Amino acid sequence: MHHLKKFGIITLIFCFLFLVFSCITNTDFEINAEAVPEGLLIRFKNIPAETSHMFISISTTDDTEDPASPLSIISSYAALTNTNEMDWVGSSLQLEKVKQTGTILFPFVEPGKNYHVSAYIYTLQEREQYIEGNENPHQHYANAEVTANGGIYIDKENVKLELNNDKSAVTLTSQPIFPQGITFADQIYSYSYTIQVDNGSLGVGDHHIPEGLSPDGLTWVFEPQMSAVNLRAGNYLEEGFSYPAWASASVNILYDEILWYIDIAKTELGEFRF
Repeated sequence: MHHLKKFGIITLIFCFLFLVFSCITNTDFEINAEAVPEGLLIRFKNIPAETSHMFISISTTDDTEDPASPLSIISSYAALTNTNEMDWVGSSLQLEKVKQTGTILFPFVEPGKNYHVSAYIYTLQEREQYIEGNENPHQHYANAEVTANGGIYIDKENVKLELNNDKSAVTLTSQPIFPQGITFADQIYSYSYTIQVDNGSLGVGDHHIPEGLSPDGLTWVFEPQMSAVNLRAGNYLEEGFSYPAWASASVNILYDEILWYIDIAKTELGEFRF
C-alpha cells in the first residue's frame, strides 16, 4: 500500500509500515474488521461530523517473499470524500454514506490470509495541511487485524509485470484471472514507479504521466518525463546516486460505488540512477 502525499507534482509515497508506526492513534476514532463469508466487514466508530476525507488501506504479505521487504506487501486502498476540494486521485464521493452506515464491505481477499486494515480521516483544514506537508501528529488514525475466511479472490499467481531494458516503461505481459461479476473502472489498470529513500520512498504514478499509457492500458511509459520533470520538482534525490526501485501495477475495481486500487504485480527489485 501506499499512502500518497503530494508535494507539487511529485508524490511522496511512504511505506505503509512506516506510516502505521509513525502516527499517533486517536482513541476516539475506531475501526473494527470482521471476517464474513463475503470478505472483510469494516466498522467505523466515532467519525467526527466535520470529516471530509478518509483513506483506507488494506494489506497482507506475500508468503513467498522476505516479509521485511516492501515488495512483499500486497496492498489495496480507497480514498473517500464528500467534497471536490483537495481530493485524492480516484476519490469516491461515498464518505457521507459511510458516516451513516458505519460500515464498508471489502470483498477482495484471500481466505486464510491475515490482513492489516487502517484508516486515516481528515477535515478540510487537516487535508490542506497534509498536502502542504504540515501534517498534524495527532491526526485521527485507527487500525485493526483480521484473518479472512471468504471473499472474492483474484488469482495473481501468474501475473507478470516487466520493465523494459532501458527502464523507461513497464508492461503487463500476463493478466490476472478475474471472477465473474467484477465491475472495472474506466481505466482498468494503474501503474507506479517507486524509488526507496531514507525512511520512506518516492514515487510517480500514471496519473502524473497519463500520456504514457498505451491504448490497451497494458503498458505505461514513464521516462524521460519522470526524471526530467517529476523527480526534479523536489530535492529528494542526489545526482549520481543509485537507489533501490521497482514498478507496480494495480487493478481498479468499483464495488458498492467505491473505487478500490488492488495490487496485482511488481517488478523485481532493481536500481534507479538519478
